[in-house]
Amino acid sequence: MIKEIKRHFSGEKEIYQCESIILGEKFALVKYTVEKTQKVGSIILYPGTLSYGFFWRNRPYTLYKWKKDEKIIGNYFNVADAVRISTGTISWRDLVVDILVLPSGRVEVLDEDQLQNISSDLEKYIEKSKNIILNNYRKIIDETDALIRYLKSL
Repeated sequence: MIKEIKRHFSGEKEIYQCESIILGEKFALVKYTVEKTQKVGSIILYPGTLSYGFFWRNRPYTLYKWKKDEKIIGNYFNVADAVRISTGTISWRDLVVDILVLPSGRVEVLDEDQLQNISSDLEKYIEKSKNIILNNYRKIIDETDALIRYLKSL
């Protein structure tokens, strides 16, 4: 087991106990089973939904790949920074803006309206990160899908 610590821009923290699948110095993959019903963009995550969390130290985002009944129901990118990976903990800072990519191909940019009172440098970082995701999400989703398939084949 490994702890995922998500630090919100407000300073609030969420802590999740996850199963560690891959844990390296610069990349981690964890699995978590959703416990509470929650609405994210246009989809609802129900208890039992599997959440695969992808964390890179050198990328300005995290990714959750959500599966229900062995089908992907969404790929959820968080603009992020300060990703830290260690033996017992993954921590990162959520920078508010999220991008949900549905299996239909529809893309939803979420929570931009919640950005308030931030420095111009951070605003530029968030905008640049959002554009990196929007310009590369298909490649990132393909890369992470291939990794999940490979791990299942072992």
